[in-house]
Amino acid sequence: MSDGIIKKKTYVTAAQSSGHGAAAAALALDEVATGAARAVGSRRALVTLAGDLIALCAALLAALLLLPVAPHIPVLGRSLADFAEVRPPLFVVAFIVPWTIFVMYGYGLYLSSARSINGWVFSEGLRGLTALSVAAWSVLVMTLLIAGSADSLGFIAVVWGCQVVAVPVSRAVGRAAFWQSSHLSERTLIVGAGAVGHLLGEKIAKHPEYNLKLVGFLDDGEPFGATKPPVPVVGRLEDLGDILTGYQVTRVIIAFSRARHQQILAVVRTCADRGVRVNIVPRLFEILSSQTAMDDIEGIPLLDVAHVEMSRFNTVVKRVFDLIVGGVMTLFILPVIGVLALAVKLDSPGPVFFRQERMGRGGRVFRIFKLRSMRVDAEQLRSDLAAQNEYSGPMFKIKSDPRMTRVGAVIRKWSLDELPQIFNVLRGEMSLVGPRPLWVDEAARCRGWTKKRLDITPGITGLWQVTGRNDVPFDEMVKLDYMYVTGWTLSWDIKLLFETIPAVLSKRGAY
Repeated sequence: MSDGIIKKKTYVTAAQSSGHGAAAAALALDEVATGAARAVGSRRALVTLAGDLIALCAALLAALLLLPVAPHIPVLGRSLADFAEVRPPLFVVAFIVPWTIFVMYGYGLYLSSARSINGWVFSEGLRGLTALSVAAWSVLVMTLLIAGSADSLGFIAVVWGCQVVAVPVSRAVGRAAFWQSSHLSERTLIVGAGAVGHLLGEKIAKHPEYNLKLVGFLDDGEPFGATKPPVPVVGRLEDLGDILTGYQVTRVIIAFSRARHQQILAVVRTCADRGVRVNIVPRLFEILSSQTAMDDIEGIPLLDVAHVEMSRFNTVVKRVFDLIVGGVMTLFILPVIGVLALAVKLDSPGPVFFRQERMGRGGRVFRIFKLRSMRVDAEQLRSDLAAQNEYSGPMFKIKSDPRMTRVGAVIRKWSLDELPQIFNVLRGEMSLVGPRPLWVDEAARCRGWTKKRLDITPGITGLWQVTGRNDVPFDEMVKLDYMYVTGWTLSWDIKLLFETIPAVLSKRGAY
């Protein structure tokens, strides 16, 4: 018997023994389930709020210390040093932190923390920047109305600059330090034991940073799918109320259940009554992207599955972004490449760089730059190791590849061997963000809609890299590429660049 069911029976016995009867027992169980569901969200919001308070107070203190020695930065034709000569009014100093918290609450930055699976997301970062800006400059407007002077401008500008740095850092540190706590763990139930449900369960298991504890699947009939489910089917749809209570479920994900429409509606309503968060995997999720918009016809929501064509204008925008950001990155990357090149040369005989033909945009072949991580005769030994290939599909990957050099094993683990690809970016053969550049033989396996990936320049990083790299099967990789190509936006490129940092640091799928 599971721990959840044991807990459930314990609560029933306690309620009944107190003389309240069956109705009181049922009410007690509902209160337990509702309390468990809401507690996790409240704790997450409180942790985020505490971190923001610390960050905002630190930013305020930093501004008070920095303003007298502020550099002569032009502000409205004057400098911060000019504004620093006037001490900010006491009401501004006392008001700015609580007002900023209120504005951030108004922008939904604590609701998103309570409900989000990923924690910090790029859209939340943009809303956070907007909220901090609105809070800071609305304080300035209030000082103009109350004091009739803009003398606090320098102080508010420095506070805002400190906040823009302190709040994201505080949220990142807080989530890294506290998000994995068992008190913030969400006990998750997947409704639908089919192939999509199995895939979702496997992805949850691969991402402990989500802090989702999968308790099982709920579905009518036997589970089906290509793989064995990571956890068992714990009941049928009619058992939902008991399962939510017995397992103290705090989140339900509906993933293509074979249930009828009315049954799914009943599931959602039951969860809503108990305060359990609900996520629904949409049909045709493989083609939904960041460009997907919501419309409606008299209350019926419609998903607009936008397909972006890489017009000449979009191509120019993407190229300009690559040149500007890539050029700046090159200044920092060149010294690192120099040190790593020396290490590669001292570690094993052979060239420093490894050049290999890859398929680029429009089917054009180019030679990729990488730091050599294997023996010189690695290509000749590939056929001898074919039986040890651990990757599904046409790609060839071995976790403990005997062809790897000592330095090569280190730079591959941290993806440092790919740094020279910045040269391909500057030459226009690659982009900072895009589909993975496939070998010519691998690219030849792409047929039909999967060839859409060739409509855009391949990238150093992309959806495949931030999702799990070599842990992602080939078939799923080309689906991710299709999703990226048909939903491209510049903001998505920026988001993926930022997501690459934790993906590389986690080393997941890097071999």
